[in-house]
Amino acid sequence: MRSKGFTLIEVTVAVAIIAIVITGVSAVLARLPMNARQARDQSLALTMARTQIERLRGAGYGALPASGPFTDPLLASLPGAAASTAVSSYSARTKQASVSVSWLEAGQIAAVVLTTLVTQDAGLP
Repeated sequence: MRSKGFTLIEVTVAVAIIAIVITGVSAVLARLPMNARQARDQSLALTMARTQIERLRGAGYGALPASGPFTDPLLASLPGAAASTAVSSYSARTKQASVSVSWLEAGQIAAVVLTTLVTQDAGLP
């Protein structure tokens, strides 16, 4: 004999599957704002580091500053942010410049570090 409709077990299994899917989707949606903020912060840090690297390269070998902090108008946009430049000798006619921008992200320190070489000549070492 064939009955019309669904059995109680079929309905229970369907409801359980829908509940699992909804729970998974809601967990993903809950993380979206945090992921967007992290991406924004990382993008800002990368922009600041890239700008500072270009300043250093544009100024040339003779104008490279001593290692230490630098300022950027965007720095205030990151929570607990700090920015620094480290300049060291790479070879006789080349210096290595590293730029670091760090900030607080979910209670931990996150950082972006970019490094470049600047030569006395206009070419690579």
